[in-house]
Amino acid sequence: MGIASRRAAAALLLLVVSVVVATGGAEDGEKGSGAEQLGCFCDCMKNRCMTLGTGPNKFDCAAACTEGCMQIGQPGQPKDDDFCGF
Repeated sequence: MGIASRRAAAALLLLVVSVVVATGGAEDGEKGSGAEQLGCFCDCMKNRCMTLGTGPNKFDCAAACTEGCMQIGQPGQPKDDDFCGF
């Protein structure tokens, strides 16, 4: 995969993750849900990004999830080597 297509895929992934994270953050009344326990970053990694059928890798997903979470005021990737089990 070329650099331009990787960047385009990452940009699209970032857009998808941002929308999903933003709409997930708008939900209320779900105390104790799995997403709440995982935190924004791990929820994004496990339930959103790494499940996409476009063959994402953990590094692209970590970057996209970190940026998406930070846009809604949540913490991103806790450590450079923490990929939530991936």
